[in-house]
Amino acid sequence: MKRLCVFAHWDRDNIVDDCVIYYLKALKEVCSTIIFVSDTDGTDVSKLDGIADYCLIKKHGEYDFGSYKRGFFFALENNIEFDELLFANDSCYGPFFPLKPIFDKMAKKKCDWWGLTRNKYGLCEEKNYLCPPVQPHIQSYFLLLKPQVFNSDIFLEFINSIKKEESKGDIIKKYEIGFSQLLYKNGFKSAEYLNLFSYKLNYLIEKWDVLIKKYKFPFLKTLIVKNGFEITGEVKTWRKVIQENTDYPLELIVSNYNRLKNLHPNVYSEFNIYRKIRFWILKDFPPRVRYFVILTEKGLYKILNTICFNKLHKF
Repeated sequence: MKRLCVFAHWDRDNIVDDCVIYYLKALKEVCSTIIFVSDTDGTDVSKLDGIADYCLIKKHGEYDFGSYKRGFFFALENNIEFDELLFANDSCYGPFFPLKPIFDKMAKKKCDWWGLTRNKYGLCEEKNYLCPPVQPHIQSYFLLLKPQVFNSDIFLEFINSIKKEESKGDIIKKYEIGFSQLLYKNGFKSAEYLNLFSYKLNYLIEKWDVLIKKYKFPFLKTLIVKNGFEITGEVKTWRKVIQENTDYPLELIVSNYNRLKNLHPNVYSEFNIYRKIRFWILKDFPPRVRYFVILTEKGLYKILNTICFNKLHKF
């Protein structure tokens, strides 16, 4: 089985962090070829020697799907042979457990493409209002496509359509959600590694500890740590959960977190009291309400910052 992985990378400091190296080494065990695509300028990829087979380093501003597009077409142009196509990105820490059992399990499922998790929520900003509820989609941080998908005209047309969007919400709506809905519409069948779909919860975010402890889930989304959520509620236990349930070198996450926290205190500060208060007020509300509050805050920030001539610190 020849499996190609297109790995999407971005780092505000233009480096390949050690936690990313760890992830890529694990991918190397299950993939015959890795194409590392970095949406940066000048990133030093010398540490990837012997890990990534090809490195594409150029700022494009199209987020992960723009990197997926570039890696896929690079493979076609260079006649790289593959039987399966894996899209993965650096939005997760891990893996905490071996990936091979996951691929072995999913190989037995009758499907055209699969991911680790499925989600209903994919909210976006349109004039600072909450979009209507969206339909279910396979989450794109770890997405495997079989030949019937990546060889289809439908896929080629989709991936050709990827371009720079105005907001991350548009990217989620058009590409992550849009891709799943496009494949469903054309009769392709999906599967997910953990069938924990819920209309009330985003398990990947809200039940991250249960996923690791009970289901041996291999990843933790970096936003849980990076956004300062570790000081609120049960999220503050991420160090303990990883230490007690996995063999993952915890110092990789701590080092990554400390680098970003120290350089960007307004975003990663452990003393952001407002974030803590907001969490405790909203923790028992459904996800839609929480997302609505956050999007409303963003709209208010934009208005106030315009009035104050862009002098506000982002909360």
